[in-house]
Amino acid sequence: MKIPVRIMTIAIAASASSAAAAKDNEFFATAEFSAGRDVVPADIIENGIDQDRIAGVVESELRLGYDLGPLLLDFGANIALYPDDSRFNRYAFGPSIRGDIPLANNGATRLRLGAEYQYVLGEDGRVFDRPRADAQIIHRHSKEHTTTGRLRYGFRNQSDDRFSGFDQSEWLAELRHNWRPNGGPASLDMSIFGLKHDADDNRFSYTGYGVRFLANMPLAEKLTGLARISVVQRDYEDDFSSLYPVHRSDTHIRATAGLDYQAWDRVSIFTEAGYVSNASNVPVRDFDGFVGRIGLRFSLNDR
Repeated sequence: MKIPVRIMTIAIAASASSAAAAKDNEFFATAEFSAGRDVVPADIIENGIDQDRIAGVVESELRLGYDLGPLLLDFGANIALYPDDSRFNRYAFGPSIRGDIPLANNGATRLRLGAEYQYVLGEDGRVFDRPRADAQIIHRHSKEHTTTGRLRYGFRNQSDDRFSGFDQSEWLAELRHNWRPNGGPASLDMSIFGLKHDADDNRFSYTGYGVRFLANMPLAEKLTGLARISVVQRDYEDDFSSLYPVHRSDTHIRATAGLDYQAWDRVSIFTEAGYVSNASNVPVRDFDGFVGRIGLRFSLNDR
């Protein structure tokens, strides 16, 4: 595979130079490698009843950033390889920027503005590119409680060489609350959100809503437990296909639990496992099964 080898070479070279340059906490770099099973990309459109929507995947991710205090610059690159079907392979990269603006003298309330751009390749060339803009109002009530309101807009520009009609505007509105008992390291994130995707072809357009929970609990000096649960309802605006002439409706549930162990200085071992279900009135989008992964995470400086 020429593309992954080339990207891996660039990523490794960048990681090495980052480690050499990281002499303070302003510059940071992380790398992550994992293998497991997960849901395949959503833009693989087939009508065949036998298509498997969960498959084995090997992933690597590199993140480079520069922290200027109120301003954070970031660049990420990700490779996802599916050994059973190379059509699912994805090579994604792009920059982002984020800035915080205080809205109160005591620093309890702030406005966070962000923007990012992602470019995604497959084995046969560009899959899509997507710019996004994000605005958040973050209010810290106390050392235990923080509430965030968020609005995000993006536009997915899909390659017409694959199929037409998938270009779409993407809206997300979210209300999130974070609770840290006694202000300690344990935390629980709870959020409700709404979705609105408006595609060129209405069979890809939908409205949706959902809830999400994320728990983080230290279990020992170097061991942390994590749990994630999300439930999302999506209702589409047109018939899925001539073979399935119904307006698609999905209820997506995902629940996982995992562990993160600080094995060595700047190196963590992590694992997670769980279950995903996508109950749909369209048979080729109705699936459920095991998902999980195991991997290594490297921090190339003290951030």
